[in-house]
Amino acid sequence: MVDKPFQFYRAPIMTVHSRKTMTIKEAYQYITSLVPMERTHKLRAMENEKEAKKFKAMNFDFACFSGTFSYRDANNLIEHSGLMCLDYDHVGNSHQLWALRERLLQDPMLKTELLFTSPSGDGLKQVVEIDLTLGDHLAWFNVLKNYIKANHRYEIDKACSDVCRSCFLPHDASCYVNPIILNEPDVCPF
Repeated sequence: MVDKPFQFYRAPIMTVHSRKTMTIKEAYQYITSLVPMERTHKLRAMENEKEAKKFKAMNFDFACFSGTFSYRDANNLIEHSGLMCLDYDHVGNSHQLWALRERLLQDPMLKTELLFTSPSGDGLKQVVEIDLTLGDHLAWFNVLKNYIKANHRYEIDKACSDVCRSCFLPHDASCYVNPIILNEPDVCPF
């Protein structure tokens, strides 16, 4: 389990500076909270794709799960978090989403830390742990892209190869988080 922080940004998407970081636990708490609920429902009700894209860009807070940055740019990475956010676009209806979600969670090769429905409601975002002693961010992207295509028959978004890839944070009451992250240490008085 990785517990290193990653960068969090307030909307709009043009924001490139942030002093706030987040952990997986905090991202889970944010995604399952009421904070992004209204904007998520509003986005999913929009029928005009161009307007929906603009609304998302202007109203959704976002994270760069792969690390901390002095400026949101790959050349300004301070420290890699050991995480990569994989983006599964246009998976389909709720049954198809749930089926893929369950397959991904049951895959022992993917160390899933967080998994949630995308802002649009028809895709998934999966945050996985990667071991940087075995390869850099781009090498891991290529390995995961090929593995997921071969084993789950899905193409992950190529933009995930960018270490400073932004991920919008919607509301998802069914967001999965690695259970170890939520366990608080027992406090024993003796």
